[in-house]
Amino acid sequence: MNRLNEKKYLLSLFFISVVSFFSNICVRTADLMEARNFITAREMVKNGNYIVTTLNGNLRFEKPPLPTWLVAMMMKITNNFTDEWIFRIPVAIVGVISVFFIYYLVKYLTKNMVLSFLVGFVYSTTFMIIKVGNESTWDFYTYAFALGMITFLVKGMEGEKIKDFIISGVFLSGSILSKGPVGIYGLFIPFLMAHIYIFGIEKYRKNWKKIIILLLIGIGLSSLWPVIIYLKYHNIFLEVLKKEESTWMNSHKKSIFYYLDYFIYSGIWIFFTISIYIKNWNEKISDNKKYAKFIFLWNILVLIGISVIKMKKKRYGIPLFITSSLGVGNICYYFYTTTIERLNKKEKLLINIQKIFIEIILVGSIGFCIALFLKEKISIIYFLVMSILYLSLLVNFILKLKKADITKEIVIWSGLIFLIINTTLNGLINKNLIEKHSCGNEYKDLRILHYNPPKEEIYSKNFGIEDVWRIGKKINIYKEGIELPKNIVFFSDLPKEIKEKYLVLKKEKYINEVNEIVEIYFLEKRGD
Repeated sequence: MNRLNEKKYLLSLFFISVVSFFSNICVRTADLMEARNFITAREMVKNGNYIVTTLNGNLRFEKPPLPTWLVAMMMKITNNFTDEWIFRIPVAIVGVISVFFIYYLVKYLTKNMVLSFLVGFVYSTTFMIIKVGNESTWDFYTYAFALGMITFLVKGMEGEKIKDFIISGVFLSGSILSKGPVGIYGLFIPFLMAHIYIFGIEKYRKNWKKIIILLLIGIGLSSLWPVIIYLKYHNIFLEVLKKEESTWMNSHKKSIFYYLDYFIYSGIWIFFTISIYIKNWNEKISDNKKYAKFIFLWNILVLIGISVIKMKKKRYGIPLFITSSLGVGNICYYFYTTTIERLNKKEKLLINIQKIFIEIILVGSIGFCIALFLKEKISIIYFLVMSILYLSLLVNFILKLKKADITKEIVIWSGLIFLIINTTLNGLINKNLIEKHSCGNEYKDLRILHYNPPKEEIYSKNFGIEDVWRIGKKINIYKEGIELPKNIVFFSDLPKEIKEKYLVLKKEKYINEVNEIVEIYFLEKRGD
């Protein structure tokens, strides 16, 4: 019976995670970080060089290559170099796999399948986890693989099988090859400290030889690429390391309290996320006191660890959402297995706040659709379909709450409603509230060039990396005095010396997705 239940849980998590990580990979355009990854992958495939990474033709060793290799693999398989959603498939797959990492981690620690399912359920319906799982950057990969390393390390110490330590070592290398030691520092080291403090060091002592093998595999595999680059480009590689060190020390410096608002990015689980910091209550409601102490300590150590680093960005807080999923999942398990009558006043208050929050979100979604319809942003058919869907969810939710197991219903409906709304509204929110609005049809969409770039070489004096991705091919840096071909395309304003030497055959104006007007000049060298 247990095996049948586990299959049900695993299939449910698979379906939920596929919807979470695949449903929105095509709703937005590439940002700066994705553009860098996509351009480097494109140049890998077109140049046939998968070791020496370049960006717009220039050497780029700032980031390890594993995420770029995965994007390049998709380009090679599909022979597609333009459709961004295709290049996000690898990160979406890693997102789905990471759901099973966290499920099995909890199972190995607690032997509780229901708790494991609920943690996986919370994780795969957490707003920030879904967001970064839809972005083909380096950050999510490093933490997902670090989570895989932790899961197989725990499994290995439970079963004492060498294969689990080997797999853990492979994931260690994957984490390092995704973004250096970031995932190890942000997730694994806090885990190690919390796990040893709560559960003791005995299992580590018992398996120390296997752990050495794990480290040798992880460090050995992850060292291959940097060693090759170091041997071939010694000085450049060292300069990049110094530059990265300076960047981490001096760029994006924020207050030590920068991540304290992270619970907002938990989405539907915001109030449960706040509650995980009530230590005594969380231990009290947990059947497994040691586990409750461990996840609380792990979360605190992660928060401290990433807060003391001067360089901070919201996506660098990914490990917080991983460890918070464990705490929120533990709270959900308590409510899932406890009837409303058995709750005290404060617990009833929390569950009622969650109930009202769900209702507000559903009513707000209907209101958002009404606003878009009145502004003629969506058709009447789309408006009716979405409004009926959200209204049906609201009515069903209210009817379900008439059951005795109201707490169980609220837990499940929280994740499912967020998943449905995120899947159906994310594109509209991104288009109408996040992206800048187009200034009409006066100019052509720059994506025309992205899918059909000019055959001539492109030059520019002033451009960004996003422009290289938008325009669909390499942009050469123009410097006065360099020899240029007879026919060229110039991006942005023409310098005086180019106007003197070249005849403008055609000038075209385009508009990009952030409402910037871009000028493209098709030029031919004047005769002597």
